[in-house]
Amino acid sequence: MKDTTSEIVVTKCDSSWRIFIPVDPVPASRPRMARRSGRVYYGKKYNEFRKTAGLLLSAIDMPVEFPLEGPIAVSAEFTIAHPKKTKRLAPRGDVDNYFKTLDVLNEVVWWDDDQILWASMSKRYGDVTGILLEVKRIDSIPETRELSEMWE
Repeated sequence: MKDTTSEIVVTKCDSSWRIFIPVDPVPASRPRMARRSGRVYYGKKYNEFRKTAGLLLSAIDMPVEFPLEGPIAVSAEFTIAHPKKTKRLAPRGDVDNYFKTLDVLNEVVWWDDDQILWASMSKRYGDVTGILLEVKRIDSIPETRELSEMWE
């Protein structure tokens, strides 16, 4: 069952912002070059994602704090519809390529994604597809747990 929500939800939570973007996430595609014309193009699904996300972002009035300035930390969860048949535990595509699609948020949520000093990301299957972000201004880079601590 897919979500029928068609607008972005922005919520203030203590010192951070939660943003839900109701689009079907896709990993960013590599730029390709047409043989005859030499023109650079991207994959069809990725272009559709950018168009849909752009339309949603242009239709919302973001709070006055946006786009955020200065260093920020971002946590992103990409929820993809579960295919009818698969043995996979998680969706196809590298999680960092899903994260690269957040370039569409430049000048909307933050001025430029080079402001991101710390990031956490995950991908999963779910009934309600979309991108859930938690964005927070930071003064310094948060301490990251060592790998051995993650398993505890």
